[in-house]
Amino acid sequence: MALSQTSGKKMPTAGGFHRSNFGTIQNGDRFLFLYLLKELLGAISRPGMRPSFIFLRSFLVMTLGAVIVAQAQQPLNSEIKITKIEPAFVDSPKIQGGTYIKRPGAGRPVQWIEVEVTFDRIPSPKAVSKFAEELTFNYFILLKNQLSTTEKKPTMLTGSVTHVSIPDGKDLHSSIYISPRTIARMFDGKAPFTVAQAVVDAGVTVTGKEGLLAAFAWKTQVTKEGKGWWDNTMYSPTPGFLLNKNETPFAPLEWDFFEAIKPKTSN
Repeated sequence: MALSQTSGKKMPTAGGFHRSNFGTIQNGDRFLFLYLLKELLGAISRPGMRPSFIFLRSFLVMTLGAVIVAQAQQPLNSEIKITKIEPAFVDSPKIQGGTYIKRPGAGRPVQWIEVEVTFDRIPSPKAVSKFAEELTFNYFILLKNQLSTTEKKPTMLTGSVTHVSIPDGKDLHSSIYISPRTIARMFDGKAPFTVAQAVVDAGVTVTGKEGLLAAFAWKTQVTKEGKGWWDNTMYSPTPGFLLNKNETPFAPLEWDFFEAIKPKTSN
């Protein structure tokens, strides 16, 4: 970190670099602003302050908090903005009108875990097309199954789905699924009944031709560079268990709600 001497104090310059508990800041001007704000807070926090100074201090504290949150939630790319990721238990669908019945009189349908992502796509005004050719959504799901694993650590399931011909617009949707068999296997036959019992956190990153475009987590923040809890080396990726919608019985349902999926066999 670059330093300069001012009144006997070491003060970071605008070109400095700093790591903090809310991520990596590479914009030196923002860090300099935060530093000066901290110094001002200290200067007006002395005993015997007038009410006006107390109000000013409260305002500055709120401002500092807003800057930190904005830094943590700042999107990587203005084209893609993820607004929500939400895991939920959903019943295995019953397709009406068919005659293929293997379990007549069966009780409650088995449950899947569906992780749905809502996002906006706002391309540059200079974009040639109103559609993105491809976007890949990389999913990370941390299960609360540490009591069922040999290492006594939660399992991080990983998988991806590539969408094609994504239009510009708001409230677009992607999803990925964990099958009932996988849930039972990961929890040693003792499947959870609620999302709170099943999932510690869920995350997603979006990549395109330009590289990493966006990142978002269900419960935690990601850094400006798109780093999230899934980058923690204590979690080992476990691929092969997450299924895209076309690989599930949900494939023909809500066809126009979710973005189209590129078949894995496509060249």
